[in-house]
Amino acid sequence: MVPIKPVYGLYWTVVCVLVGAVLSSLTGSPIPEDHSIHFTHDHSAAHGKIEVDPRLVPSVEIDVVRDAMSGWNVYLDVQNFRFAPEKVNLAPGQNEGHAHLYLDGAKLTRLYGMAYHIAGLPEGEHVISVSLNANDHSEFVLAGVPISASLTIEN
Repeated sequence: MVPIKPVYGLYWTVVCVLVGAVLSSLTGSPIPEDHSIHFTHDHSAAHGKIEVDPRLVPSVEIDVVRDAMSGWNVYLDVQNFRFAPEKVNLAPGQNEGHAHLYLDGAKLTRLYGMAYHIAGLPEGEHVISVSLNANDHSEFVLAGVPISASLTIEN
C-alpha cells in the first residue's frame, strides 16, 4: 500500500467539506437552527428540585438599577447561601451553588456573584427574575416553591 502524502489528505478534506456544503444547500434545512437563543432558553424542566431544610432556608432579593452609561445593573442580596463557581456541575451541597438569571421568562445567564449588567434591552416592560440553584443546576425549593425573586422594570 502506498502512503498518502499529507498534502493530498488536506485536499481530500477540503473536497469532502465542499461536497457536503453543496449537498446540504440542495436539500435545504426545513427549520434553521437559531443559536442566538441556545443559552437563553429555560433548562428548569431538565433539572430537579432540592427541598431545603426549613430551618436553613436560603433567600434572595433582587434590585435592578438603570446604569449611568447604558443598560441596567442587577444586584442580588442572598442570605444563607454561598456562591460556589468551583463546584458547578458537581453534586449538590447544602445552600451552595449559583443563580439563574431570567429576562422575560427566558434564561439569560448563570450568576456566580452578586451583580450583573444587562445591556441592550428593547423599550417596554421587562420582568427580571433570579432563582437559587444547586451545583448540579437543580432549583432550591421550599415546600415545592422555587426560592427566587423578580422585579418588573420599564425601559
